[in-house]
Amino acid sequence: MKLVKVTWNDTNETSDSGWLSLEEVKKNKPCKVASVGWLINQDEKFVTIAADIDAHENESDADDLLGRVQCFPRGCIDKIETLSINLQL
Repeated sequence: MKLVKVTWNDTNETSDSGWLSLEEVKKNKPCKVASVGWLINQDEKFVTIAADIDAHENESDADDLLGRVQCFPRGCIDKIETLSINLQL
C-alpha cells in the first residue's frame, strides 16, 4: 500500500454570512489543500485515501478497518505524489 499526498482544490465560501460586491465575488478562488493518506483505490473518476489503517503486526489480530477516509473526484485533483514509505498488509 502506498502513502500519497493528494493536492486538490476545495470549494471556498467567502461570504462569512454577509454580502459581497460583484467585484469581490469575481476575485474568489478555490482553496488549495494537501491531504496525506494510504492509497486505497483509484480509477478514472475517483481517488480514495485513508489516513488511518490497522497497524497490527500479528496477522491474526489485523482487521480491514480504515479511518479518516477521503474520496476525491479526479476533476478537483491537481497532483498525486507518492511518499517514500510503503507498507505491506
